[in-house]
Amino acid sequence: METGRYLTSFLEITVDSDEVIDNIAQLSHANLGTYYHEYIHYLQDVTTCSGLCKIWRAFDCVRQLVSSIQPDDIKDVAIPLDNAMAREQLQHLDFLEDLRGSGQISGISMQVADTYKIFEVIEEPNERIAQYYATSTATAIKLHLESAEPGTTPKRFTFGEYAVSETMAYLIEKKFFPDLQLLPRYPYKVAADLVHHLYPGLTVSDVMIFAICDAALLYNMPGWAFVKIVQSMAEVNYQPSHGHEVIDFSYNFYRAIKWDHIEYSRAAVESIHHIANALYGHEFYTNSKELLQASVERGRIAREQNPYFLVSIFDCDEALSFDFYKTFNFIGGLSSVNGKGQCWVRVPNGLERLQAGADPLHFRIALQMSKFILEGQRPCSLTKNCEAHTNRTVDDRCLDRPWKWAADGQGCPYAAAWSLYGFKKKNFYLHGVMIQQAEDD
Repeated sequence: METGRYLTSFLEITVDSDEVIDNIAQLSHANLGTYYHEYIHYLQDVTTCSGLCKIWRAFDCVRQLVSSIQPDDIKDVAIPLDNAMAREQLQHLDFLEDLRGSGQISGISMQVADTYKIFEVIEEPNERIAQYYATSTATAIKLHLESAEPGTTPKRFTFGEYAVSETMAYLIEKKFFPDLQLLPRYPYKVAADLVHHLYPGLTVSDVMIFAICDAALLYNMPGWAFVKIVQSMAEVNYQPSHGHEVIDFSYNFYRAIKWDHIEYSRAAVESIHHIANALYGHEFYTNSKELLQASVERGRIAREQNPYFLVSIFDCDEALSFDFYKTFNFIGGLSSVNGKGQCWVRVPNGLERLQAGADPLHFRIALQMSKFILEGQRPCSLTKNCEAHTNRTVDDRCLDRPWKWAADGQGCPYAAAWSLYGFKKKNFYLHGVMIQQAEDD
């Protein structure tokens, strides 16, 4: 049973409990385990090339869509949007899903799925990789799976960022919270299985697999990088004695293929800064915008200053160790939400001035706008959070016409974005039906 989740690219952790999340040290053991797992995903997002690229692309998708309908000569907007920009963004979002790869094996129970083992690793050319990364030699990674159970048939599993990041988070959760729920093999253990398949002679420990996952996320196609790093280790019969040596080996691997993950991360962070300025340029968003920019910048710095910082956290004897808090205090935790919809922000040390005015819902509203423009999604996904907020009103408009709040001059995240992006001055049609008449100047 799912007890929490991380909203990838939009930096939001949810723990399905009514407990307050303003001090993680006071969480119950079970809720701390859930939070810890999801916080690792947050660190994966803000400290790796793969994560920073996802953040960059997710927010840029919104920026591109908004800018394509903002010009004054565009009076009528049909939703779902079907212009050249919308088609381009949908194609790119599909590509990002390809990179993300498979999660659970569909069509069978988790118990049966756990009986499937890796039979073959297939490096499958992907024309989209060539389209987006012209000089890359990377391929999609497909796993041919078979089970000895009666009545089962072979399965295909796309090994990508999802499996890499989930295996990594599972391993550290298993170490510090071994008594919590058992998780299925796919996607939480498949990366470990893949190491055994590719390099059976490797003396494996959990920290080494954790380190390989961490290293693979430094490439923008983590599934392929994971396979190639392990294959490169097998070719020279490399036997690391510790996770730190795995990180060193991966850095040498990236140098050999001429992949400068440090420069790529810097470029991604710079792009996120520019996009944040475009999406959140109004003073209403100032603290939230600066918090987003600081979070990715500090994530980049943490990785550059100490490539082993996550392995060092894994090595500690307790979850909330000195090494953990050193990272937690420096990078912060952008958004934490409990089962009631209550939200908390943990700003990085030294940026306490941002605490009062930063609202984590400002980041999710970017996803909300993207889904409205591309899919025509009507209900505001922030309704539960606003119900838990003492200074916000919720009514039936939130469920089927949240853009109406903008006409009232309300300061909710949806209304603020709708007004800031100039949507009040457009005629909007949803599935051919007018839902808003342009406001007079």
